[in-house]
Amino acid sequence: MAVYLRKKKLSGGRQSYYLDIIHKEKRHYEFLKLYTTKARNPIEKKSNEVIKELAENIRAKRELDLAASDHDYIPKFKRDTDFLAYFEAFKDAYKNKDVRLVKASLKYFTLFIADEKIKYLPIKNLDEQLTRDFKSYLETKVHGETISNYFTKFRAAVQAAVKDKLISADVTAGVKVSKSGGLKKDILNLDEIVSLSKARCGNDQVKRAFFFSLNTGLRFCDVKALTWKNIDNKKIRFTQAKTKNTSSAANLTIDLNQNAITMIGSRGKPDENVFTLPSANACNKDLKNWVKAAKIEKHITWHCARHSIAVNLLDNGTDVKTVASVLGHSGLKHVDKYLRVIDERKEQAVNRLPKIKYSNK
Repeated sequence: MAVYLRKKKLSGGRQSYYLDIIHKEKRHYEFLKLYTTKARNPIEKKSNEVIKELAENIRAKRELDLAASDHDYIPKFKRDTDFLAYFEAFKDAYKNKDVRLVKASLKYFTLFIADEKIKYLPIKNLDEQLTRDFKSYLETKVHGETISNYFTKFRAAVQAAVKDKLISADVTAGVKVSKSGGLKKDILNLDEIVSLSKARCGNDQVKRAFFFSLNTGLRFCDVKALTWKNIDNKKIRFTQAKTKNTSSAANLTIDLNQNAITMIGSRGKPDENVFTLPSANACNKDLKNWVKAAKIEKHITWHCARHSIAVNLLDNGTDVKTVASVLGHSGLKHVDKYLRVIDERKEQAVNRLPKIKYSNK
């Protein structure tokens, strides 16, 4: 392993510094964008000396970094990185559609740090106990699957720090956050869906799009992004945003029933959105008021449409494999939570039968 400081001659007497790096039998170059000029006076000569000193410092640092990586040693300047600032950078660089979960996780971690009276958190101080405390904090602030969702994004930020060689191990590895086996989101039954159809919604596009989700199982992000080129001959063909990089079933084709066809209305231009929707928060606010107007006493969010179609299909005798296909799942395990809802309904129905006072006299 070696790092050499080299100079490349340029026109006009200028020179450019670069690093000649040999590591693990491979050679590459790093151009530092540091230039010296042909010195004509003491000031220019001094400037060239400063630039050379800076280039040499960078060379020494690169050599230290390579040596550290060979021995799994993390230099002090990396261990002193502010984790909160790193988490913020992780959020800014996050490209997946569920970035709102990263933002929420960062928000709650920031509040947690403030509650702990921690003004500065060097990444070297991030340990398993602190991550356990953050999990406990989440359990006092949010409920259900949200705890797991937020902690998972926090874990992803920690794992990214490991990959960037800021810390040596994933300190969240021993912290288990299990998702509840049951389905925590409320389900709209068929009677409640009819009630919604009769009630007024403040935004007609929201009403149409939500009913479209109730008949197709599409997530909000996919409904919002749906364009007319995705719809052809009573079918929609699209790539699920949430699973496009992780699932073999990300590319989905769904047959549209008459309800869904009615909701989309007249055809527009290929690149136009089928529905004109505001943000997810604004849509859920309209949905909340609409549900209240329909006199439905349940906490309904947009994702409840996806859960509702799954349970209602199973309730009406549709086989598990078909339901998994409609929802775009690559396997059947994700449908288990809906089957448990069906089992719970059966148990409740049996328990509602009138008690019989038995006598054989």
